[in-house]
Amino acid sequence: MALDESTDGLKKFESNGITAYMDPRLAEFLAPHGDIKVDFVNNPMGQSGYSIKIGEGCKPGACGSAGESGCGTDEDKGGCCGS
Repeated sequence: MALDESTDGLKKFESNGITAYMDPRLAEFLAPHGDIKVDFVNNPMGQSGYSIKIGEGCKPGACGSAGESGCGTDEDKGGCCGS
């Protein structure tokens, strides 16, 4: 996939051999949430596409209430991220 627009003023980053461009304000907003990872994936059903992940997801002990940075309370999800 290629861009038809200028990349002037955009932040360039690479992940898994993929080069991507992002508005620097968006990059600044997402930075506290962790690294941005882009990958091209195929699933067993023959579907493929780009996967974009920010951060490492929920970590043990990171559960908070809805609306916070965690994955929900232990009571809500049966543990962090539904574990």
